[in-house]
Amino acid sequence: MRPTRMPSVNLEGFSHLLFVYDDEDDVAYIHLDGPRPAMTERVDDGWYLRLADDAIVGMELHGLKRIFLSTPFYSSVFQPAIHELEEFTGGSFEAGGLSAAGHIDQLPRTTHLLILMIGQAVVKYEAVRQSEFEDAGRALLASPS
Repeated sequence: MRPTRMPSVNLEGFSHLLFVYDDEDDVAYIHLDGPRPAMTERVDDGWYLRLADDAIVGMELHGLKRIFLSTPFYSSVFQPAIHELEEFTGGSFEAGGLSAAGHIDQLPRTTHLLILMIGQAVVKYEAVRQSEFEDAGRALLASPS
C-alpha cells in the first residue's frame, strides 16, 4: 500500500547510518539511524525507498555493481564513499560484502552520497506518483458514466 502523502525525510535529524552491501545479490542497503520495520517502495529500476509512517528511513540499491558502478556518473559519485567505507571498516568492497555502521561525522562522504541518492529517489518517486495520478484521471474520464 502506497503512502497517503509524499514521503518526508529529516536529513538534519538523523545521526547514524548503516551501509550494508550484499555482494551475492548485488544490493546495497542503507539505513538512517539503524534498520527498522518499513515498507519498500520501488521508484525506478534498482531504486527502492524504505518508508515507515510516510518517512524515508533508508533505501536499497539493487544492482550496485552491475548498474550503478558501471555508469560513469554514478561510479564517480560512489567511489569516494566506497573508499571511505573500506578505510572505516578495514574491508574491501571488491572482496565481497561490506558493512559499516557509524555516526554521520565518521562517514561524511557516505552521508553526502546518501543525501544525493535519497534526493534523486524522491524525484523519481514523485514522477511515478504523478504519472499514476494522471493515468487514474484519464481512466476516470474515459469510463462510461
